[in-house]
Order: sequence, then structure tokens, then C-alpha cells
Amino acid sequence: MIDLNEDTASCSWKPLLEAATENAVTDFEIEFCDSLREKLARFGDSARLTDAQFHKLTCIAQAGGFWERER
Repeated sequence: MIDLNEDTASCSWKPLLEAATENAVTDFEIEFCDSLREKLARFGDSARLTDAQFHKLTCIAQAGGFWERER
């Protein structure tokens, strides 16, 4: 898990989630963004991401899609 004192606290990944939601095209990307929104709704500012979740979110937010970025 990522420490809330680091730059990946929920306050810094909320804008990424907004961008990723707009760029999500695959079922995986859409469901992934939905699950993170649910996490925020449930845990608020104390919501945390794993390193892998943050990486996926960043890739989707950059409009490249997660799977295309893994090459």
C-alpha cells in the first residue's frame, strides 16, 4: 500500500481518476475506474492505492490504456 503521506494520497490521484474515467474504453478500464470511485466513496481521503493500481490509473489517465502501455 502507498503511504498517505506520499504524493499518491487520494487528494493527488482524484484528478487522475477523473481523466482515466474520461479515457476508459475497455471493460477492464471502465470497471477499474468504477471500483476506485467506490473506494473513494467508502473511504474518502483515507483511500489508498497499491503501486500497481496507481500505475494502471496513470496509464489509463494518459489515454494509452493499461494493456497497450505494458509492451
